Amino acid sequence: MSFIPPSDYILTKLLGENPQTSIWLAEQVSVRRNVVLEELRNPQSSSREEFLAAVRAKASVDHPLIASVYEAINDDNTCFFTREWLPGDNLAQLMASGVVLKPAQVAHIIKRIAEACMHLEERGTATSLLSTKHIYLNEHNVLRLSNLAKAGNRSENASCFDIEALGQELPAIVEPGATGQTRLQMLMHWMTGANPEHILQWKDIRHYADQIEQQLATPIVPLQVSTRKSVKPVKKNSAFPWIIGAAAVLCIGLVMLVLKQQKDTPSIVTAEPLRAPILIPEGKYPTPDGGQGFVRKFWLSAYEVTIGEYREFIQALDAMDREQRILLDHESQPPGKVSHEPEDWYEIVAAAELEQVWQDRKLTLQVPMFQIDWWDAHAYCEWKRARLPTQEEWFAAMNYQTPQPTALKPGPWNEVQALDQNGSGFLGMAGGVCEWTRKPAKNPSNPLGAGQFVIIGASFENTANGAYAREWTNDRDVKRDDLGFRIGYDHQPE
Repeated sequence: MSFIPPSDYILTKLLGENPQTSIWLAEQVSVRRNVVLEELRNPQSSSREEFLAAVRAKASVDHPLIASVYEAINDDNTCFFTREWLPGDNLAQLMASGVVLKPAQVAHIIKRIAEACMHLEERGTATSLLSTKHIYLNEHNVLRLSNLAKAGNRSENASCFDIEALGQELPAIVEPGATGQTRLQMLMHWMTGANPEHILQWKDIRHYADQIEQQLATPIVPLQVSTRKSVKPVKKNSAFPWIIGAAAVLCIGLVMLVLKQQKDTPSIVTAEPLRAPILIPEGKYPTPDGGQGFVRKFWLSAYEVTIGEYREFIQALDAMDREQRILLDHESQPPGKVSHEPEDWYEIVAAAELEQVWQDRKLTLQVPMFQIDWWDAHAYCEWKRARLPTQEEWFAAMNYQTPQPTALKPGPWNEVQALDQNGSGFLGMAGGVCEWTRKPAKNPSNPLGAGQFVIIGASFENTANGAYAREWTNDRDVKRDDLGFRIGYDHQPE
């Protein structure tokens, strides 16, 4: 082994070689994580610039389903980069070993692949051909994709080739005879391009896969079988008319009783629809650390997730089986975390439905959700086919069309539509609740330290610095009465 990496890396296994590069599984000692290290075997070769161009293309991809590039080293004697190690088996390996999956799970996989490919397609990223060997499932059945970005312009036929290849490969992993197999096989047949009347794009595939997944996730309500004896036909001179009259009197009495109970019982309020997510155009925006940074186009919820919306999420989880619920969890979620219900959840939601006071504050279905840890926020985003925003995206949205963001002031506890509002219509960025963001970032007060997860924005309880407030934490299990989240999208929300 002639290649000697920097001291922060320990090579553990040679994964593969080609004429230009060697690919290693390595341990990054400082952060104790496995990485894939790919080195240019001859740093003096003419292919050096080509290698670096490919690395830059991969590093420009920022999507939660696609493996990230960590760092690149390019000096006189060394040229390599490290990228995320995807644990688990790829679909090609699973199929070779005879593994089959439920149609609902395959539909979810196709939908998530489509979302990642839509992201690449929208940004014009050139990619190598996608196949099942690039699609990984870990032990919790969480899906991740290899980073296939490459230098150059994206081919007009790139999406078509990827769709056709997957349409031909994926049928082998669907459980034969399972409910939903026929629907899924039809979708994959259309993906092959064999039917000229159904030529699909990634957005079509995502739509159909989502439909199939939702149909298979809907619980079947059993028919209610009556235990009463059957009623014989009534003769012409029977007492049936008298029975009808008595029943009518009884119904009138029941109606009056119900009306009285409704008068004496607080009405349960249902959540009303709020404003749609807001598009943030691609461009340069102020960064939280005082500079300017480029942000790609994205959509961000105008308000923080409410109790009413989170209630829908919990109800959806209750209708799923364990296998379906696990698909929403982050791959690093601690094994001991088995629920996304906050502490005192049933007390909180009952108070919100009845618009009552809970622990000295009035709750409704349209106040911000709180007592949420990072894992809860991630699972909710997965369920909504969305993600958490990065701190840079959040800060760009806060500044968008807002000449004086410092003028945003936190207010008292309130419903989301009554919170502070910036120039582009975002609510509660200075008040409401503090919000989780997607990934770690450096703390400017400790520039040499490792990145930590950022909680951004002030709250009704901690008002200091308003929309410029930030906290850093390594503990994604944190839950507080003033901590919630809002959601971002790489695609236009439906």
